[in-house]
Amino acid sequence: MLRPCLNIFLFAVMALCVAQAQTQTQTSAQAFQHLLDGEYELAREVAGPLAEAGDADAQHLLGYIYENGLGIEPDIQRALDLYAKAASQGHPDAQFALGELAYRGAGVQQSTKTAAGWYKLAARQGHTRAKLRLGVMHAEGDGVALDKAQAIELFREAAEAGEPEAQRNLAIAFLSGDGVPKNAAEAAAWFEQAAEMGDPVSHYNLALLKNSGTIGDDGLPATDHMRAAAEAGFAPALVGLGLMLHDGSVEIDGVAPADLFEQAAQASDPQGMFLYAVALAEGDGREKDAAAARAMLDRLLSAPDALDPALRANAERLRKRLRR
Repeated sequence: MLRPCLNIFLFAVMALCVAQAQTQTQTSAQAFQHLLDGEYELAREVAGPLAEAGDADAQHLLGYIYENGLGIEPDIQRALDLYAKAASQGHPDAQFALGELAYRGAGVQQSTKTAAGWYKLAARQGHTRAKLRLGVMHAEGDGVALDKAQAIELFREAAEAGEPEAQRNLAIAFLSGDGVPKNAAEAAAWFEQAAEMGDPVSHYNLALLKNSGTIGDDGLPATDHMRAAAEAGFAPALVGLGLMLHDGSVEIDGVAPADLFEQAAQASDPQGMFLYAVALAEGDGREKDAAAARAMLDRLLSAPDALDPALRANAERLRKRLRR
């Protein structure tokens, strides 16, 4: 006689647990939506009690808020504590976050080996950014064994899951023959996928490949790819689009080549700096200003990064010509 009552009681307890779990999940989702909406204080208010109760999603979300100082002062130690709690429960985003902090040495001792350990845990659960990071590390032998084949495998897994940077890295590997046989068509196909996801570097590379005749001009023309990369602010593409404007292969109302060279120069792109100095020296799209051209060339030639020898030689010749 007691068994039916016991069954009813157990069913009620189970139903209550399921309802509580659903409420908790919904509340975590609400906290995430507040975060997306920029309502950081509300996100903290919702996520805080859940994190205290052990909810891994809430712990990761709260850790993200503390790491990035969203609506509050950044607190890396607090973020680390929250990430660690979520990671210990197998939360892949938290494991990845700990890998990122270890890789950069943010709040913890910098260690590529520690970073790789966290990335591996996240990658085993399908985390695409973790696979990307591990792929780069294997390609460079950074914190893990140098293993080009493993790098390609990781890039491919992440690329097939829709990670644009992995698609780009896989394309570059096929273009250069680094870890795989050279295959320009395969490279272009992966660049296309990344470009469709909005990756400016892939747009830029497609423009170069199409301009050079390495691949056909199917789909978007080279000028459109270059323009998409430039509009995203990618400095080499600003230079490339400026050169296209200069040679007449493209026209943009109200935009002169010097405008794009100046934007690239402001981003410290070496070729952009040189071409903007030329524009100033020649009065090409700008009022002639030898002093400003000299200043730009001095900045270029004193840059700590190594310059391409041909670019350095051209800059030095122009600087000599502009000597007072």
